[in-house]
Amino acid sequence: MKQGQWMLNGSDYERWDSSTFFDTEDEAINRGIHLLEKYNNNPQNEKTRNQLMDDLALYPDDNEPIYGFYVGQIEEVGFPDRTDDLLERISEDVCDEVGDYAEDYLDDVTDEHKKELQELIYSWAKQRDYLPSCFLIREIEEIDIRNFEEVAE
Repeated sequence: MKQGQWMLNGSDYERWDSSTFFDTEDEAINRGIHLLEKYNNNPQNEKTRNQLMDDLALYPDDNEPIYGFYVGQIEEVGFPDRTDDLLERISEDVCDEVGDYAEDYLDDVTDEHKKELQELIYSWAKQRDYLPSCFLIREIEEIDIRNFEEVAE
């Protein structure tokens, strides 16, 4: 999964669980159409049902035709820069410990040093695999395969 890719979902729920990603919206839509055509032609086919679960996060429990799905574009969740908050919290903790003598502790940290600290935290998170693996879905569009000429009911 990477920024800008597309994915499919069987419903417009908040959670998108598909395991397949596409580089273009057209690729995603074509895959969804293909899967639903295959399923609607033979709903008992176990392989097709498994593909619906993997690619569309659809879990059909009956043999009724399915004509719709959703397509959306992935937007990565960035690693937050909380450097100022961290420095402020440290300063407050020291001030709580010793009182007014530490009132201006860490007030003179330069922007360059803040950036260095943020890069260090980011590097640590990346090295330890703590970067966010979640993502947002944008540009959501509902697709009804009956709107395509090549698809017959």
